[in-house]
Amino acid sequence: MKILIVDDHDFNRELLSFILTDAEHECIEAENGIEAVEKYQSMDDLDLVLMDINMPEMDGISATKKIKQLDTIRHVPIIFVTALDDFDMLSQCLEAGGDDFVPKPVNESVLLAKINAHMRTKNLYSKLQEVNQTLNLHQQQVEREHSIVERVFEKSTNRVRTYCSCAKKYTSPASMFNGDLVLESPSPAGGVYHLVGDFTGHGLSASIGTLPVADIFYALAGKQASVSQIASEINSRLSGLLPSNMFFCAAISYLSPSGTELSLWSGGMNDILITDADDPSHLQYIHAEHMPLAVLPVVEFDGKPTIITLKPGDRVYIYTDGVNEAKNAEGEEFGLPRLEDIIKQGGEDVVRRITGAVHSFSEGKEQSDDISLIELTSQEIKHYDVISNALVETKEVFFKAKSFPWKFSMHLEDKDLRNANIVDQIMNVVGTVQCVEIHRDKIFTILSELYSNALEHGILELDSNLKDSADGFEQYYREREQRLKKVSGQAIDIDFSYIKGQPDCLILTMTDTGIGFDYQKAGETHAEGNDPYGRGVALLRSLCSKIEYSNEGRTVVVHYELGLEGGG
Repeated sequence: MKILIVDDHDFNRELLSFILTDAEHECIEAENGIEAVEKYQSMDDLDLVLMDINMPEMDGISATKKIKQLDTIRHVPIIFVTALDDFDMLSQCLEAGGDDFVPKPVNESVLLAKINAHMRTKNLYSKLQEVNQTLNLHQQQVEREHSIVERVFEKSTNRVRTYCSCAKKYTSPASMFNGDLVLESPSPAGGVYHLVGDFTGHGLSASIGTLPVADIFYALAGKQASVSQIASEINSRLSGLLPSNMFFCAAISYLSPSGTELSLWSGGMNDILITDADDPSHLQYIHAEHMPLAVLPVVEFDGKPTIITLKPGDRVYIYTDGVNEAKNAEGEEFGLPRLEDIIKQGGEDVVRRITGAVHSFSEGKEQSDDISLIELTSQEIKHYDVISNALVETKEVFFKAKSFPWKFSMHLEDKDLRNANIVDQIMNVVGTVQCVEIHRDKIFTILSELYSNALEHGILELDSNLKDSADGFEQYYREREQRLKKVSGQAIDIDFSYIKGQPDCLILTMTDTGIGFDYQKAGETHAEGNDPYGRGVALLRSLCSKIEYSNEGRTVVVHYELGLEGGG
């Protein structure tokens, strides 16, 4: 070790130097405290200091204080060599920064033993410094990489430079990276798309999936895609990307230009809450009808949306479970009743009051999950520039475009009927036709209902009453799969016709070779609310301007009017 010996007596310095040099240590000498401080400052490789207490010009205690003040980084032990046995003085030495004592006259064995002990401590400290330096470099690298990744996420999830006046949004990540996702995009038709989602977990691992989701959402929203198409594409991408223990709960919505019609696909999310403009205390609950994204393979995925009619002033609330599952210091959850009570109070600051209540409730406990919330108000859709707040026109030419009359027919036989995503394939063709784009969700819903009725009740002869219970529901689909494998000699014919008029109209005709069904009874039982059978018929009547059954229920013709809002 390189040791600084500080003593005003030459004999003491020589004795200590002789002992230490004989033990193969290197010695530097100083006659007083001032010289000791100067030599300490000029040598950054000193390993230990032997300090006398009583010296002229600057005593050992003052010199020790000065050394400790000058250098807070290095660990250089200071051992006082003194003949004093005054406990008060020894206490002052320790308070000044001293690490140990050696009594005079010096015992060689004791001195070397203490130096060796402090050498071990010094070596441990040096190793700790090396590890700490490595960790600091690693932390700097991680922080730099995180800042780059954070910027990539920010740019990827905030590509649109407009905001919609109908929406109030809030998101708060539990860590640097957000596993929740809140996206908004104007549609070419003048409406607005939103996506509120929650990946499994939180932090960087949960946020990785936000990049492909944002890519798909913005790309398809810019093409006036249906929410079912967006959901299907995201599910397909995430299914091949995420590990089996990770999925994405999401609500994807499209609000029409008038703000009175909401197309919604919800998978694995909390109930979506809708308040009545005339009575905010009245809540409508929209249950998630689908599994989270990335759970089902493409062939089993159901992209059918829910179509909701709103009146001006109605409000829709979509939120992730970080809201209702937020916990206080006692482990109690915020819960749905508190959330619903705030929403029922109404007002223009519901989002602010909800988020304020959640954070106040959780005060004293670290946020354990990402929190996201959005409020949509039914009103005419207007988009504004995020910087200037100027009104932005988003409608494109195709919104007013007209199509020439056309017809499209197909004949589906046994092997085609076993194709689980045949409706998606049909919509991939029909949905790209000019004038049909903004109606994809409704046409998809109509086609899905007609096809399900024809296949399940006509050809497969399944009874919907089985779905009255959870066990029956499972039995229904198990029976469906078994019968579908045995289908032979059956067929479904589908015909689309685009008719010019005021307004233009899409006529869809579907005929199956099955046993047919009592469509009059189906409509009546549903109207009376007695059983779930026939709900598809009632849904078709709400979407179509005309619906006609014939051929004992085996043939159905529906008329869908292609108004600018996509209304039936």
